[in-house]
Amino acid sequence: MSGVIILAEIVILTILFTVAVVTDSREPVNTVYDMPKPIIDRCLELGLIDETKKADSPQTRRKKLCAALAVAVIMTFVLIFVNHAENFAQGFGISYFVWLVIDWYDCFVIDWGWVCHSKKLIIPGTEDLVDSYKDYKFHFMGSVKGMLLGLPACLLVGVMVQIVNWIAG
Repeated sequence: MSGVIILAEIVILTILFTVAVVTDSREPVNTVYDMPKPIIDRCLELGLIDETKKADSPQTRRKKLCAALAVAVIMTFVLIFVNHAENFAQGFGISYFVWLVIDWYDCFVIDWGWVCHSKKLIIPGTEDLVDSYKDYKFHFMGSVKGMLLGLPACLLVGVMVQIVNWIAG
């Protein structure tokens, strides 16, 4: 297990994450459910979005669960075959460390540094909600939620690393 490999993984994942965010942000209304409630409410009033894509909708929850499971499986195999993780503690520890770094990057670089200051991300019809776009506390609390959501995903990775190593051992 090498710190250089973990750093390389973090850099690669951060680049992929940034590309995904920037690509999705080309159409700012696509990111509305990552914004504070006043912006979401205004977009609903304007008919720019519908309820089926809200974060708490069954469709969105199902998509997020499938994505989390796919990431957990991929991370498990990367940890085993690239990082040579041998047990639960290594699988959980490395995956949660990577999760935290990307979560904090999302909060402090993407959200605070870009989202809170980019005029290109302001959705037409919400221009008067500048204070909502610059709601640093909202983005920070989103990061805290992300830290908590990472726990079960990374616990699953740790368990899968342990099981695969038991089977392979």
